[in-house]
Amino acid sequence: MRLVLLRQDLSAKTHSVKSQKLPCVAWSGVSKRIPVLLFCAEAIVSKDVAIRSVGEKYNLAFKIVRTESRLVRGILVNHGFHEVHPNSNDFNLMWTGSHLKPYLLRSLQDFQKVNHFPRSFELTRKDRLYKNIQRMQQTHGFQNFHIVPQTFVLPAEYQEFSSSFSKDKGAWIIKPVASSRGRGIYLVSSPSQIPLDENILVSRYISNPLLIDGFKFDVRLYVLVTSYDPLLIYLYEEGLARFATVKYDHATANIKNQFMHLTNYSVNKKSSDYVSCDDPEVEDYGNKWSMSAMLRYLRQEGKDTTLLMGQIEDLIVKALLSAEIHIATACKMFVPHRCNCFGKTEPYTLL
Repeated sequence: MRLVLLRQDLSAKTHSVKSQKLPCVAWSGVSKRIPVLLFCAEAIVSKDVAIRSVGEKYNLAFKIVRTESRLVRGILVNHGFHEVHPNSNDFNLMWTGSHLKPYLLRSLQDFQKVNHFPRSFELTRKDRLYKNIQRMQQTHGFQNFHIVPQTFVLPAEYQEFSSSFSKDKGAWIIKPVASSRGRGIYLVSSPSQIPLDENILVSRYISNPLLIDGFKFDVRLYVLVTSYDPLLIYLYEEGLARFATVKYDHATANIKNQFMHLTNYSVNKKSSDYVSCDDPEVEDYGNKWSMSAMLRYLRQEGKDTTLLMGQIEDLIVKALLSAEIHIATACKMFVPHRCNCFGKTEPYTLL
């Protein structure tokens, strides 16, 4: 297993079109026969001919299937890629919003890449991720994989949940097993408030989170996996700190206030107290900070941010390890070439 940190300063030096000395296509590997395209961040806003010439020279193509991503499309087009029909097989990159069926994976050529691994729902579905972490706790020791609060999958584990609740009452947080952006998430203080006609995840609510200026926040990170056998993880050094819009108070009377308890942008942008920052030079204003700004603030408050980041990296690695066996096995069954798949995930963690 390998964990690589992508640092901003290195990224800026590598990806600057005007200053970089490396070609935009580099040849890697022991034999120097593996082509690697070095993308340029400036392509987001620039249509420089020098950037476009790379994709045009190698006749690179992409297709976007069952999703819409203006950012991905814009970057690829500005790098000289041309877009082909979703049904075309003549592509270098497929960017899709859903998982590929096995027969499509098996048909991939060695020069083709797709942005999903088979069975990656073992990581992205909340119930599957929890079950995988639970299995690692049982196999390798609870203390070594204690990276999530006490959790149950309902309705299957309702009796176990009810027994645990009766011993230690408090707030629990309810989440749909396959949703995102804060949709369907709420807090309860009694088992009677929980519906049993749908699959949900119920976790003991963390009632003493780390606060900044009295507000609850989480950290959104950016992780790229290029292989599960061996496991190769790239963690981008920068991230986002996302803040709730109402100051935190753990009193039961506030249990229904989503703007206090949830940190999701999709939830808090609806609040009249939401503050956005339109100045790219300001990192510590409003309800979204850069992770760098958040870490600077915590250091000023006397927190050990080196230890904190080490713990966050440990959490990411262990979450990916818990799903590794399923995804690696599926890759051996369905993926013909080692470099066909990659996966981007954006985990968030509460401090």
